[in-house]
Amino acid sequence: MKTATAVRALAALALVIAAAGVAHLLDTDLTVAAFAVLIVVLFTARLGLPAGLVGAVGGALALNYWFTSPRQTFEIDNNDDVIALVVFLVVAVLVVTRLDHLRRTAERRELEAGVRLDLTNRVLAGETPRAVAQRAVDALVPLFDLAGCRFRIGTQEVSIGTVDSNARGAISAEAGGVWITAVPGAHNLSGEDRAVLEALLAGLATAIDRVRLEEAARAAEVAAEVDRTRSGFLTAVTHNLRTPLASIRAASSTLLAPDAHLDAGDRLELLDTIYSESDRLERQVAKILALSRIRSGGLEPERMSVDLVEAAQVALRRLRPLESGHLMSLDIGDDVPDLYLDPAMVDQVLLNLLENALAYAPSGSPIEITARRAGDVVEMRVVDHGPGVDPGDRERIFDEFVRASGRPETEGTGLGLAIVRAVVEMHGGRVTVEDTPGGGASFVVAWPVAHRRPVT
Repeated sequence: MKTATAVRALAALALVIAAAGVAHLLDTDLTVAAFAVLIVVLFTARLGLPAGLVGAVGGALALNYWFTSPRQTFEIDNNDDVIALVVFLVVAVLVVTRLDHLRRTAERRELEAGVRLDLTNRVLAGETPRAVAQRAVDALVPLFDLAGCRFRIGTQEVSIGTVDSNARGAISAEAGGVWITAVPGAHNLSGEDRAVLEALLAGLATAIDRVRLEEAARAAEVAAEVDRTRSGFLTAVTHNLRTPLASIRAASSTLLAPDAHLDAGDRLELLDTIYSESDRLERQVAKILALSRIRSGGLEPERMSVDLVEAAQVALRRLRPLESGHLMSLDIGDDVPDLYLDPAMVDQVLLNLLENALAYAPSGSPIEITARRAGDVVEMRVVDHGPGVDPGDRERIFDEFVRASGRPETEGTGLGLAIVRAVVEMHGGRVTVEDTPGGGASFVVAWPVAHRRPVT
């Protein structure tokens, strides 16, 4: 540090001597030379106070040497020249001192603003109150040359040095749950310093209030979303479970009525209604429970080797009672390997996609399951020739209780496709929907061709 100061002082001295030398070569008078040298002295003030003072003294000596009689000596014969040099030196020293004060003040204000911004950003970034308080005392002690500092945010308090609020010159302030006690060191704290500290506290209090309000707003938003989801869930479940329950109750009450005169065909039809509605009710409840387990993280895939041909054939057999004249076909490429997936979950994905196709495709239309390998994934498609899905709905339909707009009303809870996406993503895959050539929807599941878990 001392070496750097000496270098800057020598540089300042060289500059003013050079300026005086140039003025001497141009044969200017003392007044013009003094103004020229003063400008150079003001420039040297940017190198620091010591350099500026050296420049001022050096400038006065240079002017004496070249511009006062007898010239090229440090003697002065004319009293007016003495007064002129003294005035030059006093003005130069005052201006240099003032510029240095303004520079140091600006630097300190910049540091103060930096500390305020840093602490405020830390609060907004979610740092703990104790971490912010620690950063505050670490920054404020050297900035204000404090002997001790105690900083408290809420119940979290950090202090450095000896802190006595009754010490001479100590400052205590509070704003919005933020407290500070500052004990001055070698120099007392000014009223301006107190204003800076109070502004810092006010800024932190405002930031803390903002964070608190944002957290409250987020909590309220989450609570509202939970209420909307719960309401939607209850509405969907109530609506979709009421129909099979009503059918079961009506059929069973008719069978149990003592005055009912039913032949064997009527009884068989009522029993078939009870059975089919019970099966429908079971599938809907299973979907609700499955999605709840997936969302809660309570369901983990039990991976093993899965043959897609066999899995698809099983799903087609299970849905045969619901085919309603649809032409079901299966086309699995020879290049499709066995996949390392949870068989039960793969079965659930196939059932939900096929049920969705059966619900929307017109009776008698074909429904196809195809699979081809594409690099490190196997793309499995469930293709129907129904009304298709609008581009704006191709992400929405995978949300809970959402059905595509413009499609005919069908029975269901709106959970099937949500379960499909959750299960596929659980396995590291993805599911999308595309247009079927000629009309319809093609649901594409990209199953990863994953390696088996290593044996340990």
